[in-house]
Amino acid sequence: MSYTYTTTPNLMSDALERAYANTVLTESRPLSLMKGLRSTGRALRRGAKAVGRGITAVLNAQAEARARNMLYNRSPW
Repeated sequence: MSYTYTTTPNLMSDALERAYANTVLTESRPLSLMKGLRSTGRALRRGAKAVGRGITAVLNAQAEARARNMLYNRSPW
């Protein structure tokens, strides 16, 4: 059995890779912990509000179903 090995070509030339790395290191903004925490807090707040609205909708639907059942069947539910 003989195996043939193939090599993958470089995706970028050395000069292009150096230029890209230099651009990323010099022109990118530094990461800010406060910005990350703020955006995470906003996302959590939006999620909590959405969950609260969903729970409220379910509770309202159950209350309406109970009221309808009592109106038409005259049975306590």
